[in-house]
Amino acid sequence: MSLAVQTYPVMPTRPCSFCLCFQGGSVFADFDTDDAGIVSLRRISFDGYGCCHVESPLRMGSGDSRLLLDAIARGELESVQVEEVLRRYFRQSKDVIWSEALAEHDLL
Repeated sequence: MSLAVQTYPVMPTRPCSFCLCFQGGSVFADFDTDDAGIVSLRRISFDGYGCCHVESPLRMGSGDSRLLLDAIARGELESVQVEEVLRRYFRQSKDVIWSEALAEHDLL
């Protein structure tokens, strides 16, 4: 899984806590964190599919949220643990995200 953090200037039309870029820029996922540091997906955009706005996002588990946020803070996203956290989250969320797009972009 190719993964990078994208930083943008504050955009009122696209609010999020952080954005992850997958597979060399073919997928962009905007995530939020709540006051407890729990991560959830706001929207995800796939080349060839468009943008999926997540109406009822699943909250990532607290341990997985902490692992992901710590890896982002350290700039160490290329780890097996981060990939496992994200794949697990996408598998659990496939009913609210376009599962065909997740599969085609090798995120499951």
